[in-house]
Amino acid sequence: MVSACERARSLAAGDPVAAGLVGYLERHAAEEMHGDEPGAGLAADLIALGVDESRLRARQPSPKLAALIGAEFFWIHHLHPVAILGSLELEAHQANAHQVERLIAATGLPRDGFRQLLLHAELDVGHAEELHGLIDSLPLEPWHEQLIGLSALQTIALATEALLDVVHGEAG
Repeated sequence: MVSACERARSLAAGDPVAAGLVGYLERHAAEEMHGDEPGAGLAADLIALGVDESRLRARQPSPKLAALIGAEFFWIHHLHPVAILGSLELEAHQANAHQVERLIAATGLPRDGFRQLLLHAELDVGHAEELHGLIDSLPLEPWHEQLIGLSALQTIALATEALLDVVHGEAG
C-alpha cells in the first residue's frame, strides 16, 4: 500500500484516478500496520498456536507470496497503482466473528492464535464499505477495472496456494 500510495502521489497531478487513491491509501496503510512491525500481529498469533518463533523468523518467505507481492509491485509501478484495490478487495470477504468463534471451538486451539482473524472480522466490514465507496467514486476506465479484477484474481489464486502449502507443510 505504501508503494501504491507513493506511485499514486507521483501521478496525481495529471491522473484523477491516482489522485483519488492518495488519501485512501495514506489512511488505510496506517490502519493496516496494527503496530510498529509489519506482520507482528500475525506472527504473535502463529506463536500462540505453537509455531516456534525462531523457526518462523528464520523461514524463507513462500515463493507464492513473493509472486503475489511481486505482481502487485509490477502492476503498481508499470501499469497503475489502482491495481492495489484488487488485492484489498479480499477484505470484503473475511470470516465474520461468529465463524471465527466456531473455528476456535471446533479446533480447540488457543484463542490467542485467532486475534488477527477476530480483529479483521470486526474491522473489515467497515474497510470493505470504504473500499467500495472509493471504487465507485473513481473515474475508472475499462482498463482500470480490468487491472483491479486481474489483481483480485491473482491475489485469491496465490494466497490460496500459499495457504494450502502451509496446510500441507510445504511453505518456506
